[in-house]
Amino acid sequence: MQNARMVDDLNATIQRLRSLLEASEALSGAADLDSQLAVILSRARGVVDAERSRLWVHDEKEDVLRSREPGDAAARPLRVPVGVGFAGHSARTGAIVNVADATRDHRFDPALEPAGGAPIRSLLCAPMYTHAGRLIGVLEVMNKAAGPFGAQDEALLSAFASHAAVALDRARLVEAFVDKQKIEHGLRLAHDIQMAMLPRVFPAAAEFEIAARLEPARSVGGDLYDFLVKDGALWFTLGDVSGKGIGAALFMTMAKTLLRAAMGSASLGPGALFERVNRELYRDNERGLYVTTFLGRLDLATGALAFANAGHNPPYIVRAGGRVEPLHGGLGLPLGLMDGPGYESAAVTLAAGDALYLYTDGVTEALFTPARLEALLAAQAGAASADLVGHSFAAVKEHAAGAPPSDDITALAVRYLGARG
Repeated sequence: MQNARMVDDLNATIQRLRSLLEASEALSGAADLDSQLAVILSRARGVVDAERSRLWVHDEKEDVLRSREPGDAAARPLRVPVGVGFAGHSARTGAIVNVADATRDHRFDPALEPAGGAPIRSLLCAPMYTHAGRLIGVLEVMNKAAGPFGAQDEALLSAFASHAAVALDRARLVEAFVDKQKIEHGLRLAHDIQMAMLPRVFPAAAEFEIAARLEPARSVGGDLYDFLVKDGALWFTLGDVSGKGIGAALFMTMAKTLLRAAMGSASLGPGALFERVNRELYRDNERGLYVTTFLGRLDLATGALAFANAGHNPPYIVRAGGRVEPLHGGLGLPLGLMDGPGYESAAVTLAAGDALYLYTDGVTEALFTPARLEALLAAQAGAASADLVGHSFAAVKEHAAGAPPSDDITALAVRYLGARG
């Protein structure tokens, strides 16, 4: 009889080890996180013959444990501080927790009982560590089919938890990599859409030259420029949206679309046009974004420039004789910032050979001072619009000495050549 019991015990041990081996092999077959969670929870029950299982994932930043189920990323998980409850105690001490009657233990919290099924009786917790010794979570099984959990159950769950920790860590790394790839793909797509909306072909005309360039600091940014020739006038605009990333790029797209539509359809001055665009941008602007913008209308027959400035850097007039002067006037609040502000137009006249240089903060931030930009523009007096833009970008890159820009860099230059003879 004793030999028979020994044979039975040996067979049971072999079966448990076989179950552990099969469970470990199953972990290597699941790659995505949800599949890995399902395997861990299912196999943990099989290894120790338990009715229920639960996985607690460690949040290192807040030092808490959160319950995790397959496919429950959108669900609200249970939250337990490390050191509290059975799983929290196991996470804090790094030890197995084995309780024969959970409801009689001072660490028991009825609010943490899994929904549905039989209430918790016996309970076994094992901490999960990566190869580097970092706590990744706690594996918890409940209600052994026959009596309380024993020493063999502790050893088996501890061994399985070690395998599961490595598999779970791998799955989380894979998930993070896939998410990063998706984000980068979305940013590249947003960048392509943003750049496709900017004019690439600049008109060749007898009365003016125009050139512009935009280089976002990130894959997508919030700068914009546009121009339109209509009814004997050249409309042009340049702006800078608050913030960075996809949100700023989307707001930029909306602002550019509204500005283009207003320039193309309205017989209004720049100030009145700003009032119309501002009302649309402010509406449903829950994120509180805004765009600083300069808008000009150059009369090609006379050189008269009507303009308005919604909180943007004053552009520079580069006179044909070499004098550089900031263009003040027509000031108002950035577009989208608040409802109802008025915008006024101002006016100045460009002589043949004069140029107007518009830029965003990224230019002066890279060059450190507006004085550097003024000196650079003075040295380029009489140059073509494309050269004004090109030389300023070259100076920015030279001054940055290879350091990545902290802000989008955008410039636009318009040179008036005089009325058509």
